Amino acid sequence: MTSILEKHPLDCYTLYQPLVSPVLRWEFLKGLFDIELDLASISATDRAYESFFHRYHSLCTLAANKSPSINEITHYRFLRVIGWLKNEKFDEVVRCTVLTTVFNEFQSEQNPCLQDIQTQEDAAEVIQTLLDLAASTWLMLTVGKFPGDATYDEPVSWHRKQPLHFLTNLPNKTPLHLSQSQAAYPSVLTATFPPQPSSNDKIKLPQTFTASPLETIGGIQINWTSNLADHLLLRDDDTVLLLFHQISILDLHALSPTSPLPRDLIDETIRTTSLLIPPVLGSPNPWFLRRQQASSHSPLDAAAGLCKRLNSTDRQIENFHYWRDRLVLLKRTFDEAEPRTVRQLWEDDRKRAQWFTFWVAVLVFVMTVVFGVVQSVAGIVQAWASVKALRQG
Repeated sequence: MTSILEKHPLDCYTLYQPLVSPVLRWEFLKGLFDIELDLASISATDRAYESFFHRYHSLCTLAANKSPSINEITHYRFLRVIGWLKNEKFDEVVRCTVLTTVFNEFQSEQNPCLQDIQTQEDAAEVIQTLLDLAASTWLMLTVGKFPGDATYDEPVSWHRKQPLHFLTNLPNKTPLHLSQSQAAYPSVLTATFPPQPSSNDKIKLPQTFTASPLETIGGIQINWTSNLADHLLLRDDDTVLLLFHQISILDLHALSPTSPLPRDLIDETIRTTSLLIPPVLGSPNPWFLRRQQASSHSPLDAAAGLCKRLNSTDRQIENFHYWRDRLVLLKRTFDEAEPRTVRQLWEDDRKRAQWFTFWVAVLVFVMTVVFGVVQSVAGIVQAWASVKALRQG
């Protein structure tokens, strides 16, 4: 335990300051997931978990747009807030309880983020923004909406039927008492990730059903997301597909004893990533490597291109539950896509017999035209030679 006189390294940096050094990242991830990590593996590269910490700093910046005083909180105090959220239900009861806990704790230690707060509503707004930031960082979701957020992310909302008038340290306020009906709110995670699919379609997911053909043949643009709730979501009239890429963080959730994410959800998300971005002979997917190099401004998690390759059994649609509905819709959209360019026609071998017949017909047509042109030119040359011979005679 850190002594009173010894300050925790993360307590020296506020949320305004990004965590850059491997040691600070190591400390943060240990506290976030309550697991022991190998510092050597993180120190091996300056870009360890780069995509996660890039998102974390972006979220802190967006949250500060809504409540600027959040910048006064240190990363260590922020981890304590996440610690109070670590309840398997992760529902309205937890939110209300943690709101009260955070406020009382910050008031007792005279935290700078509440220094200039005068009203109950302002205090509730600051702490609610802090909780949205905490949940978004921990669970890889977009909880709440922050000003200036220009991403595709669809925010996940807490249940907000309970009014925020329970901050007990303010004058004339009474503690919060939840009724039985309020305590029975469904879990936010269960509502966001229903384990039972609505589709019973028996579609096939062949080896050719990957991200590269989706772009080159289906004309579907692949965009990346760090919001797990948006994984495999089709947007813009089914022309844009969102893919979750933070696989390294899902691996840490799988190891964490305090993660509320269902293990089946974690495993299935990784399998869907492997389905669309399969490794090639144990090496990273070439298509993903090209996309990774093109996304230097917003780094992609390298682990997304190195998931375990699926066999034919793993690709059966019956083995997907959380993401089956979106996979079925994506497969239908892909199957219904018609080639619009010559390149798409050449690469579209989904129906090999038709593809072969079409290109044989194209070849016959081209050869007919070529031979016709050759014969016409030969005829013209022959006629010209004949006329010239007559004139000379």
